[in-house]
Amino acid sequence: MTGRILLLTGSTGAGKTTTCNLLVDQLEGFWLHFGIDLFLGRVVARKFVDGGCCSHQGVHGAPDDPADPEGPWHLDMGRYGLDAIRSFHRMAAAAVRDGQNLVIDHIATVDPPILQDCAEVFAGLPVYFVGLKPPPEVSPRRIDARLESIVASLGRDHAVRNSEAKKRVAQSLYAQIFAHDTFDLVIDTARHPPEAVAAQIMAQMRDCRGRAFPELARRFADRS
Repeated sequence: MTGRILLLTGSTGAGKTTTCNLLVDQLEGFWLHFGIDLFLGRVVARKFVDGGCCSHQGVHGAPDDPADPEGPWHLDMGRYGLDAIRSFHRMAAAAVRDGQNLVIDHIATVDPPILQDCAEVFAGLPVYFVGLKPPPEVSPRRIDARLESIVASLGRDHAVRNSEAKKRVAQSLYAQIFAHDTFDLVIDTARHPPEAVAAQIMAQMRDCRGRAFPELARRFADRS
């Protein structure tokens, strides 16, 4: 029996992980929390993640203009980065086809083409797609507030570099995650506490057969 996917996306600090933790605790039945932060923080070697010595080969923030490091930044993928995230998607799809229900927190950007790969790999699977969308100015405050929580996994120096990079790239992530309007549900997490966000998702997700992912798959296929 095929499982289901409840996929939450949003910029750094949108409340994805907190909401997903509540969901797996409160949803009826057995659900696994499959998160991009867990994948990049624990499965991928630390040195390939923002602030690590080899992050230029993995997943990292980079200035739009290398000559202006204080200007806007974007999410950049080195030689291993996008392939690793594609493998993350395939692991998730394999688990769902094996009958597991997954709550996934993700950064489903259009550029880099993370969302496009999700749409391809999850084709035919039940997916309910939720965008967590607080105002952009919320992200830097929340990133600062959770610095201490990532020190244990990254070490203090790496954690500080990681947090600074995330703050610089947050605006670009916001733009690329919400470069389209095709979601099953969008919630402003600055206006609602995490418990209310989780409750709203559970009230509307039904069997996770949302309309957003089939529409996105058709849209991306038309562009190819």
